[in-house]
Amino acid sequence: MSAQERAFEHSSRTRDCREFLANVWEGLPSLAEPLAEGYIQVSKRFGHVAANTWLRRNTQGLIDPGRVYRRFAPIADDLERGAASLRRLERTTIEGIQAENAWLADVEKRLTVGALNATHDDEALVRYAEAQARAVDDERQKLIGGIADYNRRRQHGLLPPPARAVSPQGETLSAKLTDYRDQLADSRNALTPPPAAVPLMKVMRFAYHPPMSLAVVDEIALKKARQRAALHDIEPPARRSRNAVQLARLSCSLWWRRKLRRTAGRRLEQVQREAHRVHARAGIYCSDMTVERRRSQKVRNRALLETLEAINQDGQVYSLAELAELGLANADHRRAELMLRIRDTENEARRLGHAGMFYTITAPSRFHPVLHKNSRRNRKYDGSTPREAQQHIQKLWSQARAKLAREGLGVYGIRVVEPNHDGTPHWHLLLWMEPEAEPRVTEILREYAEAESPDELYDRRGHKTTARFKPVRIDYSRGTAAGYVAKYVSKNINGEQFARDGVENDSQDRYGHELSDAAPRIEAWAATWGIRQFQFLGLPSVTVWREVRRLTERNEEALRQWEEATRPAPTVSERLALIRQAANAGQWDLFMRLMGGPNTPRADQPIKPWSLNRPDTGQAEFSHATGEEHHGIEARGRYGEPVKATWGLVVRDDRGRQAEYLTRLYRWEIRSRQQAAGSSGAGEAGDAWTCVTNCTGVSVTPLSTTPSTPPPEVLAEQVRRFVEWRQSDEQRAIAEDADLEARLVRAAAQRLFQPPAPPEPEEFFPPELC
Repeated sequence: MSAQERAFEHSSRTRDCREFLANVWEGLPSLAEPLAEGYIQVSKRFGHVAANTWLRRNTQGLIDPGRVYRRFAPIADDLERGAASLRRLERTTIEGIQAENAWLADVEKRLTVGALNATHDDEALVRYAEAQARAVDDERQKLIGGIADYNRRRQHGLLPPPARAVSPQGETLSAKLTDYRDQLADSRNALTPPPAAVPLMKVMRFAYHPPMSLAVVDEIALKKARQRAALHDIEPPARRSRNAVQLARLSCSLWWRRKLRRTAGRRLEQVQREAHRVHARAGIYCSDMTVERRRSQKVRNRALLETLEAINQDGQVYSLAELAELGLANADHRRAELMLRIRDTENEARRLGHAGMFYTITAPSRFHPVLHKNSRRNRKYDGSTPREAQQHIQKLWSQARAKLAREGLGVYGIRVVEPNHDGTPHWHLLLWMEPEAEPRVTEILREYAEAESPDELYDRRGHKTTARFKPVRIDYSRGTAAGYVAKYVSKNINGEQFARDGVENDSQDRYGHELSDAAPRIEAWAATWGIRQFQFLGLPSVTVWREVRRLTERNEEALRQWEEATRPAPTVSERLALIRQAANAGQWDLFMRLMGGPNTPRADQPIKPWSLNRPDTGQAEFSHATGEEHHGIEARGRYGEPVKATWGLVVRDDRGRQAEYLTRLYRWEIRSRQQAAGSSGAGEAGDAWTCVTNCTGVSVTPLSTTPSTPPPEVLAEQVRRFVEWRQSDEQRAIAEDADLEARLVRAAAQRLFQPPAPPEPEEFFPPELC
């Protein structure tokens, strides 16, 4: 006998009681058995009346977990495990069911981004993004279509005058509401005709209505589009940009796709953390689903790069995948550059006699979903995401850095962010400073790191632990500072490193996983939550370092020609030559010394990047297709905003004289490989920079202010198409509708201005005839 049947045996066994229980079991089929068991226990102790009351009270607002599991089928098993563990945490079964229900209801709300199910595949997300972008554009086009109708009604005086502003009077809120209603009731509707005895001109007054324009339409459409983005919990574009740029983003399916992927990915990962599926005994650092999503994203990116190629002015052609492998997108190159900068920074610090410290800062317990020792649920966890934990540590670091600046204590080094096994970030700081400043720097960092929840810092015996803040002095007799962070750098990039001699399990993380296996999970974790893993502090700009290294020995002739053309001061040229020699030799310590040393403000450094808005000399100043006139030659991005790019370096000497140096010596054209294979001019890079249009028969003089006259046959063809458009059925219908509306307006106006007809005399019957 099932628990539901036994529950009926403990009820009053009446028809009403049977229907009541049947409705409860039918509405909550997944919870029927545990609720029936609870009903039996209450009925045994207090009777069936109390059991009915208990069941009615505790099932209000409950949802069926099975419905949630079916809706989010890809993670149904994870949700079921998480709900079961939440139920076991409570003292009684009914409290566990309520806690489980509350969490599942919240999960259902979070995993629904607008109308998109976050667990659906990427193809569904792409289609949904296209639908949202199309809806924004359709709304704008609908408003544009109403411009002519609005202006036509305005011209004929059919628009009502603006409503009079109502200012409620009264001391209390109730009095103001009453006065507001009275004023609305007494006010006259602008469209209501006046009584027959009142002259029309006495009532109607002329009210100016500005004509509708495209700027007004864009403002209305932008407001609705931003509301649509807010409904999806997506941050709209910045308001400081132009309305046209904001609308272009909000009506672009690629923009929606990128935002939806980020939102859905973070919500899915947070639900996995809450479901107890991210820890050392399950999916370490991040869930298996997030790792798979990141792998799919990399496959898509790689496939896209393989289909595109770049060609420069020398005719050299490379696929974008090949160029990516040559840059910092290659994990080996990125790791090598990081280790070079760390090692040479240490060499410079030791030359200056500075002390090195290695600090570890961890977030408080409320950011950790599981316990460190046994991976069980942490009751102090408040549902914070890894991104919120990262912002918490960033805030305390900014406070500590501000206090260090106020006391004149300079530090420099590197910050490495990596996750705990449950996905909560913690920081490793490798800092150098003056030896006498070390005690005070450590005290300040400890003060801010341990400010929140200091009771968590002590164990059961009352001894203070280093769970929140751990300082370690660099002992050069045991190894270099680069050796302290080499493992963390490798672990956060690709897991490749040379194991140190005499260090046991150096190729594994602290949880016993191989670094090569842990690195992809950490990379997926950082990409999902948008966390910057490495950041150097108090050191010269790495952008300058990379731009200087572009001027290799092969570019000596181009550099000489540039200096002959620009004629920089000899001291400026000499300074660049020294810094260029150090950078090309891979001597970061010498480069740092020539740039002013550690903690030198950027404004005082001799070299800074040279950034300008990218020009586009190939665009015509007048478009025959849209009639738009372009002013200037600034290149525009996909959404119409100016494109700013780094072109080279600005070098300054000790006297303040400066000169610009070009480091981007190649101009690249990006094109699809399929298009290049089908074109006759494949392999020639000069075609991309011609200043002519591709319109057949229409020529535009490069950089001219007015278009040239087209040939007679082209002009005749354009006139013919225009006449056909004017005589089309659609345009005739529009013109006929406008003419009919105008005639109706004139007829209505004549009726209004005609004086009212005198009333007809009533028939009179003498009394004697009645």
